[in-house]
Amino acid sequence: MKRLLLQIFAWLAILVGAGLMLQPTVSQYLTRRKSTAAVETFVQSAAESAAVAADDPTAENTRPYADLYDALQAYNVEIYAAGQSGLKDPFAYETPAFDLTAYGLPDDMIAALWVPRLDLDLPVYLGASTENMARGGALLGQTSMPLGGANTNTVIAAHRGYYGAEMLRNVQQIQIGDKITLTTPWETLTYRVCELKIIQPDDINAILIQPGRDLLTLTTCHPYTQNTQRYLVIAERDPDAAPATHEEDLAECAGSWDAAPRQVTVESPDGTAAVEEIAPESISPLPNEGSGEDAGGAYSNWMIWLENNALWAGIVLIAAVVGCGLILRRHRKD
Repeated sequence: MKRLLLQIFAWLAILVGAGLMLQPTVSQYLTRRKSTAAVETFVQSAAESAAVAADDPTAENTRPYADLYDALQAYNVEIYAAGQSGLKDPFAYETPAFDLTAYGLPDDMIAALWVPRLDLDLPVYLGASTENMARGGALLGQTSMPLGGANTNTVIAAHRGYYGAEMLRNVQQIQIGDKITLTTPWETLTYRVCELKIIQPDDINAILIQPGRDLLTLTTCHPYTQNTQRYLVIAERDPDAAPATHEEDLAECAGSWDAAPRQVTVESPDGTAAVEEIAPESISPLPNEGSGEDAGGAYSNWMIWLENNALWAGIVLIAAVVGCGLILRRHRKD
C-alpha cells in the first residue's frame, strides 16, 4: 500500500512539474491570442463599416457610426471647455462616458492600440473598470476620446503585466521617437513618443489636455508590479506618418533600438522634478516583489516569476521526485 501511495505521489509530482514548465507558455499564448483576435476583429469590422458607409448613396454622412463620431467629438470639446473638472472624482476613471452598443458597436471596445517597441497589440475599452483592465487597455473617463485633433489627450491605462498577459510590463523599453498607433472605427492615428514621466497616482495635472496639442498618453503602475507611482508614455500626433505594416514597424524599432538608460522625468509630491535613468532591460522579478499592487497582486507576481523560472522549477521538482524514488528504492534493497 505504501509503495502504491509513493508511486501515486511521484506521478502527481511529475505532472505538477510538467505543468509548471508548460503553464507560462500556454498562458502567454492564450492571452496573446485572445487580445490579437479582439484587435483583428475590431480592425476588420471598422474597415467593413467604412466600406458600407462609403457605398451608401442615401447617406448624408459617409463616415461609419456617424452619430457616435459626432457625440465623441462633442464630448472632447465639452471636457476641454470645462477644464476636465470631472477628473477630480476618482470614479470618473472607471465610468465609461458612452454606451457604445447603443450606437451599433458590438461591445465597449473603442480602439486598437499597437506599440511596435513592445510588439504589443492591445484592445482598448471605455472606462478603467476592473473588467476592462483585465481584458486590455482602458481609456480613462474625462479624457479625450480617440479622434485626434487639437486640444486632445487620449489617456489609456493598462496593467504592467497581468495573469500571464504582458500588457505594459516592459514599458521601460519604450524610447523617445517610438511610434504608437491607435486604430478606431474611423481611422488609424499615428503618434511619436515625445516624453517619459513618473508621477504620483493622484497627479491629475500630468494627464490633462494641453492647449493646441494632439496627444496620446499611456499610463501603468511603477515600480514594476507595485502601485505607488505611475509611469507615463506621452506621444504626440505625427501628421506626416505613412501607413505601415506591423513587420515594417518592427523593423524600424529594431534599427532604432537604443540600449542606453531612458531619461525619465520624475515628479515628486512636493512639486519638484528630477531626471532619473531607467534601464531598458527586460524585468525578471521575484515572486515577493510588488506585493503592494492592488490589481493582480501576489498571484500576478507568481505568474511573472513562473514565466522566467518555470522550466528550472519543473526540472528541479521532477529531479527531486526521481532522486527520492531512487533513494527509497535503494533503502528497501538494503
